[in-house]
Amino acid sequence: MKVGQYLFNKLYKANVKYAFGIPGDFALPLYASLSQSPIIPIVTTHEPSAGFAADAYARLNGLGLAVVTYGAGALNIINPIAQAYAEKSPVIVVSGAPEIKNRNPDLLLHHRVKTFETQIEIFQRITNISVLLQDPHLITEQIDDVIDTVLRTKRPGYIEIPRDLVYKEIPKFRCKHSRRPEKKLEVFSEAMEEIVSRINASRKPVVIAGVEIERFGLGGKFIKLVEKYNFPVATSIIGKAVFPEHHKNFIGTYMGAVGNPAARKLVEESDCLLILGEMITDTNTGLFTSHIKRENLIHASSEHIAISHHNFDEIDITDLINYLLNSKKIKKFSFKNSFAQKKAPPVKDGKLTIKAIFRELSSLPDGKYSFITDVGDCLFGCVDLNADIILNPGYYASMGFGVPAAIGAFLALPSRKPISLVGDGGFQMTGVEISTLVKSDIPALIIVVNNGAFSSLEAMDRKRDYFTVHSWDYVKLAESLGAEGIRVNTLKDFKKALELGTQKNKAFLIEAIIERSDISETLERIGNAVHRKFSRKK
Repeated sequence: MKVGQYLFNKLYKANVKYAFGIPGDFALPLYASLSQSPIIPIVTTHEPSAGFAADAYARLNGLGLAVVTYGAGALNIINPIAQAYAEKSPVIVVSGAPEIKNRNPDLLLHHRVKTFETQIEIFQRITNISVLLQDPHLITEQIDDVIDTVLRTKRPGYIEIPRDLVYKEIPKFRCKHSRRPEKKLEVFSEAMEEIVSRINASRKPVVIAGVEIERFGLGGKFIKLVEKYNFPVATSIIGKAVFPEHHKNFIGTYMGAVGNPAARKLVEESDCLLILGEMITDTNTGLFTSHIKRENLIHASSEHIAISHHNFDEIDITDLINYLLNSKKIKKFSFKNSFAQKKAPPVKDGKLTIKAIFRELSSLPDGKYSFITDVGDCLFGCVDLNADIILNPGYYASMGFGVPAAIGAFLALPSRKPISLVGDGGFQMTGVEISTLVKSDIPALIIVVNNGAFSSLEAMDRKRDYFTVHSWDYVKLAESLGAEGIRVNTLKDFKKALELGTQKNKAFLIEAIIERSDISETLERIGNAVHRKFSRKK
């Protein structure tokens, strides 16, 4: 079996059906081998978009793949892969590369930067595992290690393949069975006993459900766990929709002082707070405006469990959820949700607002759509979006995610129409991927929220000329790329456009024009928090 054949067969068996990227001369053999495999290449207009698409695909599929060329291609995909690392999205980057025999330090080969090792050294900083294939006897082991590590840790991996190696026969290979760290029974027992004791001693336990519940496929078990003990549940902004928001135990999105006030009250008054699968970031804590007592905290992630000031590195969130689900030692609580999400009153017709946009989107039925948000008020406004699938870059927060992520989301879940919300600034970074949507017959609905500015920055600072976004004709642009589009600036027209766009079986763009000063309640609270923070420093 040849190297390329082995690689793509292994990835296909790991449920990768699509590869995102752009061919280049160092990747020509790779793409030829890819075309002979069952994996379908999706060629985007620019490598950053390939990275965002692979990231979205990975979040919903469990593993994503990007295939790029050396130097100019691979280094173009750095930012999306950095985001995938930060937000624990399992993407594998495969890069073609110069032949080992041509890697003379004095040879200035095109696409080379500093040394021939510069590229892999960069990827080592933003992946959990990076390998250069060169010894035929180690290739299968290296490929298997990358796939296993990415699947186990839910963070990216990188494989660099010299172009003369792709069609080389693998001399002899054997399946390597990776050994995972053994759990120490005494450590496990000690941690679980302490957790059980703390839960039973509490009067007001609360759970914050994080993104790792979705990443590690724990959603079903987590719902059963919540219902078994009747825990109230909040989510973070990046963890939106990991727990059903129509569930009677859902209390809202927690973001410290800038998030849902009801959720904040329950979370910060809890005497036993279980943070499960969540990254404690500035975004999730409302720019560190949260007031959580460490002595009341149990934090479980894929990497460790912390109980107050006690750290247990040998056990993780999966261990904890499995144990609690099967335990008979914990009492059931009598929580009654007086903070349940009430149906918001209808917004009056008139000028379109960001609040009205999210209100209308929340009225769409579950099970039919994958929602994607870009950065800015499309992200912060989604705190008020009720849906069962929401993808957002809520921690790393790279603009440009929205449109290309629709590509990956649809290919991972073709039964759901992707609906991407992106500001005019974010759209101008990667919006031409509408071309890829059209080319790939992806019926995404793209909603460009056009307020003519970087509104999230203005909320944190003030109106400035350099926050102005130059006006494009987004509808004509979409039409020039083969899609359809419509421009609206009233709620009445937005409702009609939304009904039309959700019924279309091709890419469709709604340019939703709102006032420059119109922002979500969440962004307004964030802006106020930033102003208070910096005014104290003056």
